[in-house]
Amino acid sequence: MNELRIAVLGAGNIGGTLGRKWVLAGHKISFGVNNPVSDRAQALRSELGSKVIIGSVDDALVDNDVVVMALPGKAMDETITKHTAQLDGKIIIDTANRLGGGPMNSFATFQTHTPHAQVFRAFNTLGWENFVAPVFDGIQADLFYCGPDGDARTVAEQLIEDVGLRPMRLGDVDQVGLVDSVASLWFALALGQGKGRQLAFKVLSR
Repeated sequence: MNELRIAVLGAGNIGGTLGRKWVLAGHKISFGVNNPVSDRAQALRSELGSKVIIGSVDDALVDNDVVVMALPGKAMDETITKHTAQLDGKIIIDTANRLGGGPMNSFATFQTHTPHAQVFRAFNTLGWENFVAPVFDGIQADLFYCGPDGDARTVAEQLIEDVGLRPMRLGDVDQVGLVDSVASLWFALALGQGKGRQLAFKVLSR
């Protein structure tokens, strides 16, 4: 296992859950939040202690290998444009779903402001509860994602596996819409059809 320095922007259900899993896997986690002294941030600090750093977004974006965007969708554009210099050239994982119309992802903003970053779309197609418990009756759930090939892909897949999920790449960044369609399917089943948030996907083949 390669130890990674990961900046997780956001410490809510998604960011907090992923950060906990990656701490257990041996990675170094820096959480970047709007208010490092908030009750949520302090609870995370109390739980994980010296294993993590919790500070501002600027603090978290110093000296890292991977940046995970686990912010509310409405905060993505402002965060990307404000921190362009710190994000460009990095491996970035976009987990945020922008709801309410238009693209669910922020890839257009990344392409405009961080053209040298290697951006992946992942961890947006399942509810966070399935990151906590990714195995269903002995069957490991799959996580659909997209992003560039090469060394960065190896890093992205390691992080998916470290959460306990099986990575299923749907292609390069041109398949981001397909990944988001899986997210829409999850919302339709879990919420629209009332099947509950403890719902995941599995690819079967012969």
